[in-house]
Amino acid sequence: MNFGKYKFGEWMRDLTSLANPIILLLVPLCFLRWTPEYKMLLIALFVNELVGSLIKLFFHKPRPDGQKYSNALEKIDAGSFPSLHSSRIAVVYLTLAYLAPNVGFRLLFLAVIFVVGYSRIFLKKHFLTDVVGGYIFGGLVFLGLMYFGLSHF
Repeated sequence: MNFGKYKFGEWMRDLTSLANPIILLLVPLCFLRWTPEYKMLLIALFVNELVGSLIKLFFHKPRPDGQKYSNALEKIDAGSFPSLHSSRIAVVYLTLAYLAPNVGFRLLFLAVIFVVGYSRIFLKKHFLTDVVGGYIFGGLVFLGLMYFGLSHF
């Protein structure tokens, strides 16, 4: 394996971790502090995780790497559709883009959404349809957040 391909793979693994739930709790906290907007975002992330996990459990689609499972929690983790990394990153970074003080931050936040989605495909964790489905699902959760919370601030 050549060095460039190896390093690119490492970078993709690092970038995909931006959609780790712990990171997605801390990054918005840095921007929003403990505000009502942050609290609404926490509720939206909980809804995203719960509903997305139920979809993976009851409408299981295997991952590209064929991850095996032996119980319900492992089945959720082994499910490919929708990509929860993609839906999580969409919910959080669409929210941050919406609340961002300038265009530069908005563009940066939107770029992060697409880089994480690409990383999921590159790492063979999801198919393109899983990532797009995750974006759509996350976008719907974001719209719910807008309707029930953010638009009132």
